[in-house]
Amino acid sequence: MEGLTELDVLKDVVNRLEEAGLLYMLTGSMAMNYYAEPRMTRDIDIIIALQDTEPSTFIKLFKDDYYVSFDAVNDAIRELSMFNLIHLESVVKVDVIVKKTEQYRQLEFDRRCQINFAGIKLNIVSKEDLILSKLCWSKESRSELQFRDIHNLLNTGYDKEYLQKWANELDVIALLEKLEDE
Repeated sequence: MEGLTELDVLKDVVNRLEEAGLLYMLTGSMAMNYYAEPRMTRDIDIIIALQDTEPSTFIKLFKDDYYVSFDAVNDAIRELSMFNLIHLESVVKVDVIVKKTEQYRQLEFDRRCQINFAGIKLNIVSKEDLILSKLCWSKESRSELQFRDIHNLLNTGYDKEYLQKWANELDVIALLEKLEDE
């Protein structure tokens, strides 16, 4: 398995999650690369429904080929936060985000779509929900990279009614309107 790419690691992770029956969706920069103009990314971001999963059950799926910390997995499940999987051979990092329980985050997860991405059948966040997530991340960080990503996504078309409704609910409507006007 010499020279593994991020896509190879993504396919491996998705296959393991699906075999274990764990619900997931791709998000972040790799998801953006599916919907809009691709850009370089440093890692893979996956949201997984792990609330009722025993940490050791999850770790068994990956322990032979990935660095994964029991304590980090346990803490992330308990705190609904994130932890890392690092592929030992390629050193590709996967940010595993435990699915949140807020109403919007439940809806976002329920709206995930199944696609074929570079030959990999997988679940991905919807474009509108990716925009909303990037708006939420940008609200605090004011990251120019996130702003560029949002512009790229907005330029590909979107469900305006849904996006505005949830941008208002999530208190990022002003930022959305500013970016739509630019």
